[in-house]
Amino acid sequence: MKSLQKSRTTNTPKSIRSFQPTVLLASFVHTYGSGCLEVDAKSISWWIYFRDGKLNYASHASEKSLVYSLKWLKLKLATMSHKALSWLEDNSEELLDIKPENIQSIQYFEYQIICYLVEQKYLEIWQAKELIEQITREAIESFLSLSGGAVRIERELFEIPIFSKLDPKTTIESCQARLKTWKLLNPLITSPHQRPYIVSQDAFFNSHNSGSVSPRLKSKLATILRGYSIRHLAAILQQDELDVSKFLHPYIDNQSIILRAPETPFDRLAGLDNASSKKVQISNSINPISLNKKTSIPYISSINKKQKTRPVIACVDDSPNTLDQIERFLGEEDYSVFKFLEPIKATFQLKRLKPDMILLDLTMPTISGYELCRMLRRLPGFEDVPVVMVTGKKGIINKTRAKLVGATDYLEKPFNRASLLDVISRNLT
Repeated sequence: MKSLQKSRTTNTPKSIRSFQPTVLLASFVHTYGSGCLEVDAKSISWWIYFRDGKLNYASHASEKSLVYSLKWLKLKLATMSHKALSWLEDNSEELLDIKPENIQSIQYFEYQIICYLVEQKYLEIWQAKELIEQITREAIESFLSLSGGAVRIERELFEIPIFSKLDPKTTIESCQARLKTWKLLNPLITSPHQRPYIVSQDAFFNSHNSGSVSPRLKSKLATILRGYSIRHLAAILQQDELDVSKFLHPYIDNQSIILRAPETPFDRLAGLDNASSKKVQISNSINPISLNKKTSIPYISSINKKQKTRPVIACVDDSPNTLDQIERFLGEEDYSVFKFLEPIKATFQLKRLKPDMILLDLTMPTISGYELCRMLRRLPGFEDVPVVMVTGKKGIINKTRAKLVGATDYLEKPFNRASLLDVISRNLT
């Protein structure tokens, strides 16, 4: 992709201060009209880009949030363009290889990807506009909850295609109205980044809160309520995230669904508390949504009915370096990681551990990953546990053989943190 270029102007230094977000935005538009308002707060940066008094783009991100953003973009592209999705899948690793000091690549992460997809004719202009406006509104919505931060006025304008010219006042008013609705969902739901999990299938399926949702669609919904954030669920369902939250609310209230904390860095945003243990009477102005019965939901393997505070991931590999690398990559995530060097001994320990997922090396000296996977599948309780083969061997034959012995997925070496988290997100039950 082409790198961004700036026009020649000067920047103001950052100043840490308290502010009212709406006043700060209005003041910026009135004083400058064009430029970028940058605010750093709670380990996240906001960039709000104006040209001639119009809101062109806004984003909020950090180096740690790029995998999360890329996942959302993939889910959106899945319903827009197979060519665009395929390109993004093939280039995800390269796109995520950003040096922390390259702030422009983080600032315009999704924007540059969308621009490239339009340039290659993988996306239509109207599709790019839709994506950019949704990213912008989400950034403004979260920005309006701030009370202060490090502020900088950036007068330099990047030379990028302009797809959207939103009216700032109208956009802010719309986001403020949405925030009022979010507050009505408190304290059960406090953020679109929270992650719903089903803990009582009986209560979920026997509840009549779903209105016109068919049992078949409800069954499909159950397969994705296991780790995706509300924002990602909305992308899969092609629904507004606020509507998805309204639908989930009664099930969180009856405790058939629990909410886990958002992924880093969104767990640092204001208003996030231990909401899943609280009760609230929701306003009559909020009604559960009627989800479109034709909504297409990707197939995901069956739900694990065990309830755990943290998913348990078992790693079997004869290489201590690989085990340490996996543990390091998952160090900041909400997982319990158990490492096993000897595959035969691991079999007996896994029976006691009962992990939620197994990462299994394909090539080991005493027993191959193929054989160990076959053995595990014969054990009671291991029929549906996701088993991911981790190997340097490539090719369709190896992947097919892995599937035949019961492997759920395949992770090629060398892998990075992004590819590891991606395979876990796809398969974790």
